[in-house]
Amino acid sequence: MKAVLTVATSLIVQRQQPLSLKVEDIPGSLEEIPSKTGVYIFRNVRGEPLYVGKAKNLRRRLGAYFQAEVSLKIRNLLQRATTLEIILTRNEKEALILEARLIKRYRPRYNVVLRDDKNYPLLRLTIREKFPRLQIVRRRKKDGNLYFGPYPSAKSVRETLRFLGSIFPLRRCSNAEFSRRLRPCLEYQIGRCRAPCVGLIGEDEYRTLVDQVIHFLRGQRRAVLERLRQEMFDAAEKLEFERAAFLRDRIQAIERTLESQTIICPDEINRDVIGLAQEDGWTAIVVVFVRAGELVGQKGFHFPRTKEDPPELLASFIKQFYDEGKVIPEEVILPVLPNDAELLSQWLKEMAGYQVRLLSPQRGPRIEILRLAQTNAIELLKRKKLREEAWENIAQELAGRLRLPHPPRRVECIDISNIQAEAPIGSLVSFFDGEPDKSSYRHYHLRSPGPNDYAMMAEVLERRFKKAKNDLPDLLVVDGGKGQLNVALTVLKELGLEDQIALCALAKERDGEGEKIYLPYRKNPLLLPKHNPALLFLMKVRDEAHRFGVNFHRRVRNKKALSSLLEEIPGIGPRRRARLLEHFGSLEAIAQADPAEIAKVPGMTRTLAERVDEYLKARYGLRDENSP
Repeated sequence: MKAVLTVATSLIVQRQQPLSLKVEDIPGSLEEIPSKTGVYIFRNVRGEPLYVGKAKNLRRRLGAYFQAEVSLKIRNLLQRATTLEIILTRNEKEALILEARLIKRYRPRYNVVLRDDKNYPLLRLTIREKFPRLQIVRRRKKDGNLYFGPYPSAKSVRETLRFLGSIFPLRRCSNAEFSRRLRPCLEYQIGRCRAPCVGLIGEDEYRTLVDQVIHFLRGQRRAVLERLRQEMFDAAEKLEFERAAFLRDRIQAIERTLESQTIICPDEINRDVIGLAQEDGWTAIVVVFVRAGELVGQKGFHFPRTKEDPPELLASFIKQFYDEGKVIPEEVILPVLPNDAELLSQWLKEMAGYQVRLLSPQRGPRIEILRLAQTNAIELLKRKKLREEAWENIAQELAGRLRLPHPPRRVECIDISNIQAEAPIGSLVSFFDGEPDKSSYRHYHLRSPGPNDYAMMAEVLERRFKKAKNDLPDLLVVDGGKGQLNVALTVLKELGLEDQIALCALAKERDGEGEKIYLPYRKNPLLLPKHNPALLFLMKVRDEAHRFGVNFHRRVRNKKALSSLLEEIPGIGPRRRARLLEHFGSLEAIAQADPAEIAKVPGMTRTLAERVDEYLKARYGLRDENSP
């Protein structure tokens, strides 16, 4: 198959007269490849990218691929590659940006691919608003607000937000809610808001509270303590004992935090410290997040069957880990400097808006943090290696038992959840190399009429695979028996995917003590020993799909139950019902509101508000204080 050599300037591809080449003919046609900066893409016979790279001199770099002594990885790549595409750029920085984007988009097989490249939770303080609030977000925007983080997990950022709410009572409501409030909400009653919505705190005093939050999140916590102690003494002198007690409780909460936190740097510089461990083709990377001298968490990554040198590997990692929208620290500490360290530093500076230094310390306080990251990377490598080796045994067992063409890497399972066709839900879970890949989990609200499990299964399969091209599982598991298997097989045939996706169905024995595995074109089910690792893995995947679907189905049913209570009130249709729940958040909150506040919701009248108020107060057993 002939290759198209495409020449482009900047990031906009401007096609010239195409030059047709075979990859095997490239060694004899190197003079036709320009000695300029750009990006190159090796593709297979189906046009799928196998490898994306960049070079300052494309002719020299591509010539190195065809020398006598090359790595096994390059030999395998050239055996599978049939076409080559080249994109010229104006400079190395553009080549770096384009390479990072193409790797992120195509996830080529022969590149080091960061599979967990999601944006980690951040805290945003909306200082551009009159009364700022803290929000959990996933991306940093250039909107003039302040961002703090990243936090290693959603749980950790929620805990931080909950703690901050207890000692710095900023508002939590949306701007729409804030503008419509006539009286303080429940957050004020429990001491987690000062009710600026109804003027119970002035703008100047609120800004003082905001400044304390900023200092606290930037690590200046002892300075915050000194200010709070002074405020407490002033309040006591003025005989404002209730306020003094409130400040005392805040001081004690911060002191408990200071006792438990881990300070590993005396300065207040934000750092990411990257540890790297390699052994027998296995690689583990750990990123330790240090904010204002405090260790706030870490995140680990592993790359099986990777043999890149540390400088090349770290360069690939940095280009994928840091992206638009992520909080980039002032320093990135590394065991060795990556390839193009200066260029990477400039790229990070452009995204961050300030100087970002890549450092590989040999002595001093930074080396101690690096050793910590290195130790964690070594431990992660040991754990992951054991898990991967165990998974390889399971994958080999699956391939042998289910007659698969090769050991599977991605396994997906589909489950249907419904009660007499009420709010039917389809759930899909995905496992990669034996571990849950939760970013690929999916829910489907089903439209199939009646309690027809087969029709529901077919709908989920069609919606999952109709537009799928490269993102296909090696093995698809359906929860059910032979009927569900035949439905799945029919859908895959109609979509032309029968030969690309292996299929099986997993069903419990009638006595509930065993499992049957149904395979296409096989009359009798496959029965495996109870403790067979392949069977245990299939059961784990099936049970995860069931858990994921049932939990979501329960939430959908509860939401419908809440809406149905409002449906009983004459004059409250779907639109008014949705606006009420959106404004107040729950039926109990609506029941506790007065008619004047309910009437402020768009689409509501005073008469309807009184009707809602009367109905829900009776329903929840609530009465006004003046009621008999």
